[in-house]
Amino acid sequence: MSYLGIIVGVPAEARSLAEHSITNDEPVRLQEGVMLCVSGVGPRRAGQASRALFGKGATALLSWGSAGGLSPKLFPGSLILPKTIIASNRSVYHVDTSWHESLCNRLKGQVDLHTEPLAESSTVVRTPAEKAILSQQTGAIGVDMESAAVAAVAREEGVPFMAVRAVADAMDTTIPKSTLNAFDEFGRLNFLKLIQGFVQHPTELFALLRIGRDYQAAQKTLALVARLTGRDLLFPQER
Repeated sequence: MSYLGIIVGVPAEARSLAEHSITNDEPVRLQEGVMLCVSGVGPRRAGQASRALFGKGATALLSWGSAGGLSPKLFPGSLILPKTIIASNRSVYHVDTSWHESLCNRLKGQVDLHTEPLAESSTVVRTPAEKAILSQQTGAIGVDMESAAVAAVAREEGVPFMAVRAVADAMDTTIPKSTLNAFDEFGRLNFLKLIQGFVQHPTELFALLRIGRDYQAAQKTLALVARLTGRDLLFPQER
């Protein structure tokens, strides 16, 4: 039986797929043939979650969540369905061709859709200058911290791979340090740290409001993709 394993960085990004809250890094069954694991942020955790899902019998892996924009043509809520993932060490991973084609055909005209490469970063790419440098180095239009690690496990195990990423911060957006410091690896907010950050840098409050609005745009896109494709994300069942 075919079995899809979905890796999501933080619980907020799993809400578009799961009817109930998922808060830990244990695989959770969504429906027959589909399991989801909230890995936590970063390549190491994403790789561990991918192996856990493969250990449960996954025959395909999918990276789901948000991304940073590296191109001025992308805006918050734009959807990246990359054909290739470029890892930090410049390894290149390809998504499954037929699966990618099915998703593009279903979603074309429904969302602002882009298929150019997605790059990996082991840390958050905060500023427009940092984003411009990564774009020049890789030719990618988006960046995340998990997809390359998922792709690497899929390649090792010889199973199909796909990435679905919605842009949460555009190329011209700077993510405040106070915001980053206030969240843990599972996206849980520490209000005390957030307040302390604003006391030290009060102008960052306006940037946080923008980040929150843009993140919601990304989540709306992910919810739309889930509604249009189903929880199996059009994964071809017959191989």
